[in-house]
Amino acid sequence: MIDTPDRAMVQRLLGLDPAPTYRPLEVRRRPAPPPPGADDVRCEHVVLLTADGEVPCWLLTPGRPRGVAVLALHQHGGEFDRGKSEVAGIAGAPHLAYGLRLAQAGAVVLAPDLVGFEERQRGWTADASADEDLDAFHRIAAGGCLQAQHTRDVAVATSWLREEAGAGSRLGVVGHSLGGQVALFAMAFDPRLTSGVVSCGAGTVASLVRERIPHNPSWFVPGLLAAGDLTAVAATLREQRVLLTAGRTDHLFTDDGVRDVVAGFAPGVCTPLFFDGGHELPDDVTRAAVEFLLAG
Repeated sequence: MIDTPDRAMVQRLLGLDPAPTYRPLEVRRRPAPPPPGADDVRCEHVVLLTADGEVPCWLLTPGRPRGVAVLALHQHGGEFDRGKSEVAGIAGAPHLAYGLRLAQAGAVVLAPDLVGFEERQRGWTADASADEDLDAFHRIAAGGCLQAQHTRDVAVATSWLREEAGAGSRLGVVGHSLGGQVALFAMAFDPRLTSGVVSCGAGTVASLVRERIPHNPSWFVPGLLAAGDLTAVAATLREQRVLLTAGRTDHLFTDDGVRDVVAGFAPGVCTPLFFDGGHELPDDVTRAAVEFLLAG
């Protein structure tokens, strides 16, 4: 049992070294057409080469940067053929193009593919969901977990974005669903991310187990329940700011599980935003997220 939640606890749970040690070994980049209807945003395809493979990203640079750089993490939704391109406004659902919305508002945005999605699809079988499960099982058997891979990849992207945007830029992270889940773990792991938006991506694993709610396999980090569940992960954030949004009728997260996570944050860290709706990202919530991240 881990008694005192701290950043080192998260690092131990995930089996990772300190966040700044994760950096790309090489970077490849090329210009790309801007997202449809966004001629004011410069777009580049960026590939971060790591010891674990390549992390393809879209980099969106506004014409008038406002000193904020944001990692925009995509949802799951079983849509393995889309990832970074949805949040960048290049493909997928327009209401999930929060990365593009941020860039148009003045943030430098880096949208990476999480492992298993878009350019990082595994392609082991004809069933991408079965591939994801198999990948997670293999990692657990080897003493790791899929959440650790996501968190490590975000740390690599954070290291590069910090240099690209300049030392004076404030760093943030935003994600919906899977992206929100990964954003919360990333903030608990990496103090360089000073603000973040967790959209429909937080709840206790205990509540998911109790209600038999199926979720993506990266939720299940070995030792997490004994360490205090996601409530303890939330408690590790001290100097950071989090906007946590949740639909009151979200079928993937119980109300008590979400509120337990909110209660875990230290005073002044978390701003909860509950809305009437389900597992979704309404436009007014997106506007609140953009304003929150631009405020630093």
